[in-house]
Amino acid sequence: MEHLNQTLFLWINATDPSTLGLLLGRWLANGLVYVFPLYLGLNWLRADAAGRDALVQAVLTAAVAMLLSWLIAKFWFHPRPFVVGIGHQYMPHKPTASFPSNHLSFIWALCAGLWLHPARRRAACLLALLGLPVAWARIYMGVHWPLDMAGAALNAILAALLCLPLRRQLVPGLRSLIEIPYRLVFAWPIRKGWLRA
Repeated sequence: MEHLNQTLFLWINATDPSTLGLLLGRWLANGLVYVFPLYLGLNWLRADAAGRDALVQAVLTAAVAMLLSWLIAKFWFHPRPFVVGIGHQYMPHKPTASFPSNHLSFIWALCAGLWLHPARRRAACLLALLGLPVAWARIYMGVHWPLDMAGAALNAILAALLCLPLRRQLVPGLRSLIEIPYRLVFAWPIRKGWLRA
């Protein structure tokens, strides 16, 4: 498995990239992830109760995935490619554990949490596809292995399964709590009808 991991890494990792390739790789590796919290925030402003429940479920799932990722790194440390001297590194990164990818665990866990709500499944699938260029870029830039991305996908699925029982009771309760300060902060645009209460 490790041989396959290294072979795939060397196939994707940049060897003589152009300046444009490095700029694109860096943006995809670190910048595209901000689309996901932006999606959550903008959708909250116009969503009904069921839609907001899906957003809360997504955030809970992502939080559980990040906890699982931290636990995995604590109990099974897998070094990054540049730490073991394989391939080329094109952006700075601390020599933390590589498996699973935190970026992709976060992205795909949000998508998995959304997918638990039937009305959000199409959005979940489209957003999950946006995770693929992030996965590619983090390998291209030399900070992750391909199997780190597979690990992130499995981590996201496990987090979604763990959060599934929370869908009926905890999620609506959390949504109601979040709506209290939201309605206070956005009272004026809500009264104007620009935002949903």
